[in-house]
Amino acid sequence: MPDFAYIAKDRAGSELSGVVNGPSADHAIEELHKRGLVVLHVTEDRAGKKDSIPWFKKDLSLFPSSIGTRDLALFTRQLSTLFEAGIPLVRGLRGLSADETNKLLGRTVKDVAERVEGGSNLSDAMAMHPRTFNTLYVSMVRAGEGSGTLEEILEHLAVYLEKMDALKTKIRSAMSYPVFVLFTAVTITLFLLLKIVPTFEQIYADLDAELPMPTRVVLWISKLIQNNILIVTGLVVIIMALIMLWRRTKPGRYQWDNMMLHTPVFGPIIRKAVVSRFTRTFGILLKSGLPVLETLELVKGATGNAVIEKAITDAREEIGRGREITAAFRGTKKIPEMVLQLMATGEESGQLDSMLMKASDFYDRQVEAAVEGLAALIEPLLIVIVGIIVGVVVITMYLPIFYLGDAILHGNW
Repeated sequence: MPDFAYIAKDRAGSELSGVVNGPSADHAIEELHKRGLVVLHVTEDRAGKKDSIPWFKKDLSLFPSSIGTRDLALFTRQLSTLFEAGIPLVRGLRGLSADETNKLLGRTVKDVAERVEGGSNLSDAMAMHPRTFNTLYVSMVRAGEGSGTLEEILEHLAVYLEKMDALKTKIRSAMSYPVFVLFTAVTITLFLLLKIVPTFEQIYADLDAELPMPTRVVLWISKLIQNNILIVTGLVVIIMALIMLWRRTKPGRYQWDNMMLHTPVFGPIIRKAVVSRFTRTFGILLKSGLPVLETLELVKGATGNAVIEKAITDAREEIGRGREITAAFRGTKKIPEMVLQLMATGEESGQLDSMLMKASDFYDRQVEAAVEGLAALIEPLLIVIVGIIVGVVVITMYLPIFYLGDAILHGNW
């Protein structure tokens, strides 16, 4: 009997790989399920080496990834259209690779076409490029191949990627303007402190006049920055580097993501976007025909938020023990009640995937409305903040002139 190399996860979420013996891939998967494992990939180990690493475990992408969600969504849409038109797969893939404007994606698709022509399944060929086609993508394609609904699965996958790209664009739009304005405010403030304030300092030093407290404070800050510019810059770089390293740790990522969810103004938008990703990914994978436990394992990595990932992990363990899906997620206290109610309705009616997609559409509209409202609110607010910062510096610099004028009028200078 042949050997089958596999990648799976245990109940603790640890990734395992190895080789299992059996007459077929289905038998191998069944055997792994009996061991309590969630199967991510299974393929025949043609080399027959039990200690070898499965070929799809290795990152065999030939090219560094700079392929955006939008490019991948367009490719998936085109691939779905090829299946609908009845064009042979290899010929269609070669045509897409030749027409692809993203050269990296074009070369990747060409390699996929060559592997398919050599006898590989589409999913196996795509799995050779994990930096382009992630586990979720490959799993959906594999589910479509197994059920004979690949055309439909690719259509769902294209819609999913388009929705995710639209969501990313909305979030980026919400964040970019405030960041730009704050960067401009900091730049202007530094320019005033490093270039303009020293000029006034020299003038007031020549006059040998006593300066008001606000002016002395601003001059002290200016001098502190001028005399320690390298130290200040180094401290800023070190602090940013430490924050980035901290965010890469498991506790740091969880705390950071939790803080983002509770940040004033932006927190509600981030939360709605995360919930939208969760419900849409969960719904699209269920619609693909994947088992619930395997679906949740894939969904966990697609949310982009450690807090919701932990909630999914906890819920998955409860579901594995036989608890209902809605009850398991309600126990985490991280999923909005509206989503839970739709989940409950979907479970009762057998249309959980459709209810989850409805929830995602609702939160997509919520994100869009929140972004538009934020833009209307934050633009005047940031203008006021910038005006206050610049105004404080300018006024404190001109304040001594008013004091000097008053002293001259009263004959005290």
